[in-house]
Order: sequence, then structure tokens, then C-alpha cells
Amino acid sequence: MNIFPYEPRKNQTAIMKTIKNTINAKEDIVFESGTGSGKTICALTATLEFAIKNNKKIIYTTRTNAQQRQVILELREIRSMANEDDKDRIFGVGIQGRSNMCMLARNNPDFAKGTSEELSKLCANEKKKAKSESSGKDKGCIYFRNITKCKDRIDTTLDWMRQYLPTAEESIDYCEKKKICPYEINKLLIRETPLIVVPYIYVFDSNIRNMLFDWLSVSEDDMILIVDEAHNLPDYIRDLFSLQLSTRMIKSCVIEVEKYGDPSIFNGNFTVSSFIKILIEIIRDLRDTYVYNILEDGIRRGIPKNSDAFIPSHEFETEIIYRLGITSKKLNDIINDLIAYGEKIQEYRQKKGELPRSYLHKLGLFLEFWTNLGDTQYSKLVVDESQGINPRIEAFCLDPSVVSDVIKNFHSSVHMSGTLEPLEEYRDSMGLSKKTVLVSYSSPFSKENRKILFVSDVTTKYDEIIKDNNIIKKMQDHISDICNTFSKNTVVFFPSFNTLSMFRKNKSFDDIERCLYVEEQKMSQSALMDLVSEFKACGGREGATLFSVIGGRISEGMDFPAEQLEIVMIVGIPYPKPTARQRGLQRYYDLKFRKGWDYTVEAPTARKLLQSIGRLIRDENDRGIAIILDRRARRFKKYIGDLEESKDLMNDVGNFINRKY
Repeated sequence: MNIFPYEPRKNQTAIMKTIKNTINAKEDIVFESGTGSGKTICALTATLEFAIKNNKKIIYTTRTNAQQRQVILELREIRSMANEDDKDRIFGVGIQGRSNMCMLARNNPDFAKGTSEELSKLCANEKKKAKSESSGKDKGCIYFRNITKCKDRIDTTLDWMRQYLPTAEESIDYCEKKKICPYEINKLLIRETPLIVVPYIYVFDSNIRNMLFDWLSVSEDDMILIVDEAHNLPDYIRDLFSLQLSTRMIKSCVIEVEKYGDPSIFNGNFTVSSFIKILIEIIRDLRDTYVYNILEDGIRRGIPKNSDAFIPSHEFETEIIYRLGITSKKLNDIINDLIAYGEKIQEYRQKKGELPRSYLHKLGLFLEFWTNLGDTQYSKLVVDESQGINPRIEAFCLDPSVVSDVIKNFHSSVHMSGTLEPLEEYRDSMGLSKKTVLVSYSSPFSKENRKILFVSDVTTKYDEIIKDNNIIKKMQDHISDICNTFSKNTVVFFPSFNTLSMFRKNKSFDDIERCLYVEEQKMSQSALMDLVSEFKACGGREGATLFSVIGGRISEGMDFPAEQLEIVMIVGIPYPKPTARQRGLQRYYDLKFRKGWDYTVEAPTARKLLQSIGRLIRDENDRGIAIILDRRARRFKKYIGDLEESKDLMNDVGNFINRKY
């Protein structure tokens, strides 16, 4: 087969050849290739050829729905250019989470908030009712009933999907019009397709992974895993395997008790509600002691610099045992009672057609997890990020290699991103074999089309800003001078929403004499897309400025081709906050690899910088300039090879913008 649909760019043939050699050898590959270099089409082509010839399945994982859509669009291109004999074998299915694919959840705001486990239980109950003759002909999910009863409608939909290769969104819309379940339709198709495109959670959550593999009915050794935007995976795994208990969640348990009853536990010595109130008191006391540094007599030992702190490994459960006057065995009995009572509430709600949710059940599972947790791969924290409104305790997963066995079970795995250097750090963090192929490909685009500058007269380092009141003013002047002088679409990335807000309060935006767009912290996805669309529309005319944050939805994954974006400004270096969580992570990597700073501070910061700069160049004709407003940028020269210091910023930017090619 020869199914690559385009004229190969620089490096693309080499990328495909390396992937083919790797999967032929049943090995793993980690590779970096710049944004816009065609990683998706290369990985698809190389793995599809192998999968079709060798009867394998490809599990292509993405972080966002937008990335998933791009995979299906590239698959269409592959099939459109393939020989007639190959077209029927080139097929793929895009699957999203139940909250998107379940029609009941899409049309019911309460259901839409359900977890994957809750929606799975809801789905199972609705299917059971739809199948049961005693329930009546109109009971259960109508979309599932139509799957079982309307064969012609199903056949028509399956034929349409085979021919059209719809994105997940398109198949959902089509199925909604046909009043059939897109989730069940995908299950019917999934065994015959060589390619399945799914969110990360379908592979890395054990319950969902087992369900997916049951649908596929093949062994993991017959599957090839592709991880797109792999630089996101370690943090995603840490979040997925971390668990937290907030006072807000505990208060939801109180409401649940008031609604469904307050049974006695531990031989009638106290009630569920009294137990819950003690948990709230303990969390607040831990917060006061470790975050606020308040002594027993109520005196504060200085002002807390951070919003979180480590707590001794067994202090939370020890406090429960001490305050209740019970043994650790009795605490385990209480936890089991909470789980059992929560299950009864779930069953009751399910019978009433409600989401089978129980906060008491979640509380019981958390306490079970917490009390059995080892010290090696987790940090135990008390966190207060809301100024006392919702303190919480958290078991933070330090080690994303908890999923290494999952990855090793695949025939091969392909991990790719535009920003993965140092590749050894990613390999080690994910627990991949030392034999893993590590390759970094240079940008296929002309170096003349991109310029990256930094200035040394400013910084966002807190200690220096405190000493020199002029630093903020200098940064404001740099931003307004660039925006007002060059009528090009410009994005200004701040290290955090707090920093962006500080500039806004200082009325820094008032000096910018052009259309100005500002990303808000809690902006919905649709509102954000409208904002970005309006900003893009200004490209090629008078130009506009968009204020955003580095590491957010705009700086990672959004495309701004040609005149839609020509200048990027980065305010400061986006180092991670020096929280207890971050210190625990750095200490863990120091102990495990002796590279705590390199792996947990420097490398993630470099990736954020490169992701933001990567918005500029998406094809051979794009041109753009990036400016980092922080003298500490020179530390990242080894990651950003074409980084230069500017002694005369306006002149240097003008020379690049006005250069003729």
C-alpha cells in the first residue's frame, strides 16, 4: 500500500519510515516534530498500512475533541487518494465520552454533569427497561429502543458512516436526527474498523479501557497505541489518578443525609451527619495548622505564601480515630457502611429515573483509598485555593508511570508532540523501556520565516518586581508600543490569569489603540471560540490584539494560519508555582532520577513557551515573530535554538515585519 495523500514535506518520509520500523520491531517510539509539520498524517499513514496488512487495531488517543476531529479529516484525505482496492479497508470511528454521545445526557442538564461511572449505570438501567416486556413498550431510552427495533434505520446509518467517515460530532448529530444511540452505533462498527479515535480516558481509566477492549474483541498485543500531543499526558495521568475531598463535597453529603435519612453507625454511637461534621472540622484544622500556620492559641505564625501544604501521611485518619475514640478497624467498618448506604441511595435514585449519584458513596470510596494509600507515589496535601470557602485534602499522584504496564501491553506505542524535549524525561516519566526509539525532527519550514527575541530590561520574577517599580511600566510600554506600531494580529500571553488581571487593573489595556480581545478565566468553550473567530477576522486589515494565558486553550492546539496571527508576545517565564504539590513532585523526581529541577520545572516551562510560539507557523508560507518579555529567557536557549536578545526591540521587530521575500 502507498496511501500518503500529499506531496511529502521535509522529514515526513523519515518520520513514516521510523514509525514503520519501530512497530515492525514491536517497540515504542517517542518523537518531536514542530507544530504544523504533519505529525498526524504521518502517524496515521504509517500505522494504517501496518494495521491493515497485519490485522491490527489502532487506538489513536487525543486530549481534545478538536484534535480528534483533525484525525478523522486526515483519514478522509487518505481514503480519497487511495486506490479503489484499498478504499474499503481504510475506515475509522471517532468516539467521545458518554456526556457527549449519550442523547439523554445531551438533553438533560442534570445527566450531563454525571461522571462516566454514573452515566454508565444510568445507561445500563435504561437499556434494561427498554428490553423488559414488563416495563411497557414506551419505557427506557428511546434511542436504544430504536437500535433494537428499527433495523432499516440502523443499516442506513451504518452504511452512511462507512461511506462518509464522519467525525464524532457529525455522527452524533446524524444519530440524533434518526433518534438512535450513537454510542451503540459505534459499538456495532468498532470491530470492523482498523482505527478508533478516542479521548485519553478510554485507554488510561481501567473501567473504560476494559469496556473498549471488550467491544474490540482483540488482545492488546494486536493493538497499536498512538498518543497525540503527548506532552500533556503525564499531567493528565497525575490528575486522573489523584483524588481529593473538599468541604463542599462533604456538605453535599450533609444535604444527602437530610434528604434520604441519617442512620446510626458504629453500634448507634453516632450518626452519619455527626461523622461528616467531624470531617469538616478536621480538614479546617489541618488547613489552619499547615497552610495558615495558626498555633493552638489562635496566633498566626506569619502570612502563608502558598495555598497548600504537606500533611503527615496518616494524620487525617489519626485525627478521626482520636476524636471519635475508635480503633482503625472500626474506622474501616464505618467506611464500608458509608459505601453500602451510598449504593442504596444510588439504587433509589436510579429507580426514580434520576442520575445514580451519591456523595456518601464517593466519600466512602475516598476514605477507603486514602487509608490504604502508600507513601511512595503520592503526596498528601491540604489545599485552600478559595480563601477559606472550600478547603480540601488531596492525594496527589506524583508518578505518571503508574500506567506503564498498560502501555507495555500494546503491540507498539507512538508518542508524538511538537514540544517533547527532553525526550528522555518523557520516556522516564512514563516508565517506557530504555529501548524506546527517541527522535527529534527539525522544523520543515524556513528559518527565515520565524524570529524569536527576548529583552533583558524586564522580568516577572516577584523579588525583582518588588525592588523595582519600573519593571511593570516597562513591560506595559513594550506591549503597547508593539501593538500600536505594527498593524498585525498579535497575541499577548500572560503566565497566569492573576498576572493578566494585574495588568488589567493597572489600566495597561487603555494605551492600546486597536481592537482588543481578552480571554476570561471561566469563559465557556463556545464563547472562547467566538472571541477567537472575531480576532482572526481582523487579520490582514487593521490588526487586533488578543490577551490570553500561556498553557491554556488558545496557546495549545489552536491554529492561526497566515495573517490571522503574526506577532506573539510572552509576558514573563511560565514557571510552575512553588506550591507544596510542585515541591513534592520535584523532590520525587530528584529521588527517582536525580533530575528534579530539569524534569519538573525547566522542561515543562520550555514546552509551554514552545507551544505558544508554535501558534505562529503552521505552513510553508507563514511568517511570524515572537517576543519574550523576561531576561530569564536566555536560560532556554538550549530548547529554543533561534532565540536572540534584542537591544532595540522596535527596530528589530520592524526590520522583520517589513522585510521583503
